[in-house]
Amino acid sequence: MADDFYIQNFLQKLKVEDGLSLNTTLSYGKDLELFAKFISKKNSSLEKADSDLIKDYLYQLHQDNLRSASVARKISCLKNFYKFLENENIIKGNPTIYLEAPKRDAKLPKFLSETEMFKMLNEINLDKSEFGIKLSCMLEMLYAAGLRVSELVTLPLSAIQSEGETLRNYMIVNGKGSKERIAPLNKAAIAKLLEYLAMRKKLGQENSKWLFVGTIRANKKSAEIIHKKILTSDTHLTRQRFHQMLKELAARVGIDPKKVHPHVIRHSFATHLLNSGVDLRVLQELLGHSDIATTEIYTHILNSKLVDLVFKHHPLAKN
Repeated sequence: MADDFYIQNFLQKLKVEDGLSLNTTLSYGKDLELFAKFISKKNSSLEKADSDLIKDYLYQLHQDNLRSASVARKISCLKNFYKFLENENIIKGNPTIYLEAPKRDAKLPKFLSETEMFKMLNEINLDKSEFGIKLSCMLEMLYAAGLRVSELVTLPLSAIQSEGETLRNYMIVNGKGSKERIAPLNKAAIAKLLEYLAMRKKLGQENSKWLFVGTIRANKKSAEIIHKKILTSDTHLTRQRFHQMLKELAARVGIDPKKVHPHVIRHSFATHLLNSGVDLRVLQELLGHSDIATTEIYTHILNSKLVDLVFKHHPLAKN
């Protein structure tokens, strides 16, 4: 069908030319499939859809009580898609040209306190099983550099920089849009990385291109490191598995597992640095944000903290 052909070509363009991540491309694909299904019921097609039909679709999304952020993403997807069709001379007029995205809900990022972070780190650092050493290393690196979870689990071994046997205090991260950036590693993260690399070699995984190999699950028996061969294919640890590992750790230290997510660790990194006085532009570089507006969301957290301090400690607050 023509609709499927147009969608696949568009997704290929996003992936190859625009360098968008696999997750973003998949999301766009699902959005377009949903829209194509809607207009097929109206006896139309992607090529023939006009602005009125698109407005009917958006009204249906409103009736389905979709969050404004989800609607905004779907509008962005449609605008990009029809711009693509127009550039390819498949359509003559862009039916989305006057569409405006709704204002997104201003939701503050969720984060853990410094006490909660150290509680998790201290607990897992004592675990000398395969599971413990691997999770300890990943958590130290995630918190030290504020990585996205996709960046962490797909780190190639080559991302780690070294001079002989000495690891440098940074790594090269391939972020969104295939943009490389330097991510810092503190002394604690380097120490755990050295411990993990030694275990990784003992496990027989030194030839894997991935830093965190995901073919075989880590053993939870303390101090029992057993040599294993990489099975069928060389794959990295999945985001879902790392999320499960974090939740298990949270439960062990008495933190609600629902509060703990890889992206929450990234938010914690940003919030703790900002609270310590790090410049917003520096934080933008560390997080790999292309737009400073994305980083500015963390200033709302800082402002809330300052307001709480005033209400708590100002002399007139007691009256």
